[in-house]
Parts: sequence; C-alpha cells; structure tokens
Amino acid sequence: MGEAADRKVKEIEQTRRQVEADLNELEARIPSPLRSMKTLMGTAVGTSTVAGLAGMWMKKRRTKRRADEHTTEVVVRVVRDDVEVERSG
Repeated sequence: MGEAADRKVKEIEQTRRQVEADLNELEARIPSPLRSMKTLMGTAVGTSTVAGLAGMWMKKRRTKRRADEHTTEVVVRVVRDDVEVERSG
C-alpha cells in the first residue's frame, strides 16, 4: 500500500474505535429498566410484524383457494322456436 492509503486505513480504524467507545459509553448510561423496555418493544414490534405478514399470507391463500372452488363453467344453448330444424336420420 502507498503511504496515503496506509494513513487513511489507520484513520478509519481510529474513527471506528472512537465510535465504538462512544456507543459503549451511551449504552452504559442508559438506565437498566429502559434497556429492558427497549428490548421488550423490539420483541413486540418484531412479533407483530411476523404475525401480520403470516395473516396476510394465510388470507391470500384462503381467498385463492375459495376462488378456485367456486369457479363453474356454464354452457347455454339457444334454440329458436320459429325455425324448423331438419333432422337427418
């Protein structure tokens, strides 16, 4: 690597370490009950999302199945009374 690239890599590593240290400090400052609430809310939102998607999938599947069951082919034969039909036979 060149000198400039080496300096950039070191600068990026230093910045990453600083950001990680800042995040660790912020997490340490968050009160324990608030951390628990954050976890519970994340779990609730995740569970609700999964349940909603599963419900939509099941409804779509049920609607498709019902549409297939209720499809019937109808054939209509129209016969006019005023026209005589010649029968061969």
